[in-house]
Amino acid sequence: MIRFNLRALLACSTAIAGFAYVLDDANAGGFAIREQSAQFQGSSFAGNAAGGGLSSMYWNPAALGQIGSGLTSESHFAGIFGQAQNTVTSFNAVPVAPPAPVGSGDLAAPALVGASYYGYRLTEQLSVGLSMNSGFGLTTKPRNLNYLGAELGRTTKLFTLNAAPTVAYKIMPGITIAAGGQIQYADGKLRVATGGPPGPTSEFAGDDFAFGFTAGILIEPSASTSIGLGYRSRMTHTLEGRFATAGGAPFLAYIGAEVDLDLPDIVTLSIRQAIAPNMRLLGTIEWSNWSEFQDLTLVSTAPGTVAGAGAVPAGVPFAAIDANWSDGWFFSIGGEYDYNDMITLRAGAAYEISPVDNPTKRFTSIPDNDRVWLSAGATVKVSHNIALDLAYTHVFIEDGDFLRTSLGGNVIGGYSEAQVDIFAASLKTTWGAKPVLEPMK
Repeated sequence: MIRFNLRALLACSTAIAGFAYVLDDANAGGFAIREQSAQFQGSSFAGNAAGGGLSSMYWNPAALGQIGSGLTSESHFAGIFGQAQNTVTSFNAVPVAPPAPVGSGDLAAPALVGASYYGYRLTEQLSVGLSMNSGFGLTTKPRNLNYLGAELGRTTKLFTLNAAPTVAYKIMPGITIAAGGQIQYADGKLRVATGGPPGPTSEFAGDDFAFGFTAGILIEPSASTSIGLGYRSRMTHTLEGRFATAGGAPFLAYIGAEVDLDLPDIVTLSIRQAIAPNMRLLGTIEWSNWSEFQDLTLVSTAPGTVAGAGAVPAGVPFAAIDANWSDGWFFSIGGEYDYNDMITLRAGAAYEISPVDNPTKRFTSIPDNDRVWLSAGATVKVSHNIALDLAYTHVFIEDGDFLRTSLGGNVIGGYSEAQVDIFAASLKTTWGAKPVLEPMK
């Protein structure tokens, strides 16, 4: 007879979540991934740095100090269902319209994001933890690979996996500080049409490890108030790989190449305020330093020949894609209501200011613009040490114009349209004496 061990099964599911990753487009400003917690998605991420759940440590590592005795773990998954498309309206300043191939078709496909969190209290003051996330990523591919915007992108992919070991220490009653490291792997790929929209494909592919840190403080002046401030540091990847130039057959010639990818530092400020014994008001302001992302410049790492550029010696830039992004901002407000001892309901709304504020900054592979988030969710306690989160979000993304110059020198203009639905769920477990969910009173 085969017997199933429930605790072993839950622990296994938690570990698996740590290796889940983004299968499609990012869903925050730029190409950041905000869907790191089903609990906080239910409030449109209002209060996400002020504690109330272990996943708060993604935005503020000091939230780790709130865990109870023993081991606490959380596994979060978000299914992202987006629709996005580009329409080209001009090519080298000449207006175009159907029946010319002006539309990209849908760029997006269903996506899955996973995140895991682990925490263990060593003493009354000291806790240690680990989070595993994919903080940045995207995959976009037009259904019409030969539309008039194909020189700006046929396939764009970025996958990251971040592990953040963390230590939190309560320096005095009501004040916890924390810090941790970030170890991040990134793998990127860019494919573009060469020699015109219906031309053959050229591709860059590369990967890299980068290192950074997190820090935060959690202030709890009373049992009804929690204020959190968290910081995630900037990281720069030098993606090393090769640039495959198109020829008589796909990828006929290769040249060693690398590109620097600057990812922003992020500051998150949140509050969690009880307004009744069973109700809490949540709020968040977040700043992302996307102005660090200025360009993607391909540099040769070995001598070779590049289509359109001829012979290229090692160490020479041979292609550049401008970005010149601005900083991003995120504002959210939400609330929680304890329906009874087993069920907590939450809802929230947010407004996000995109770092892409000009048509010359908008990538056709990242149809980003300002957006509005509307969310609802719930936490259900299954037992004294197991709880589930469920959440749903619809994201309204403003249409945005683009005016970009391809690597071949063609100036392509048009507009992007997008919207997103997100469904999220999580499993929370504790292996100590305290319950999973202890609502603030």
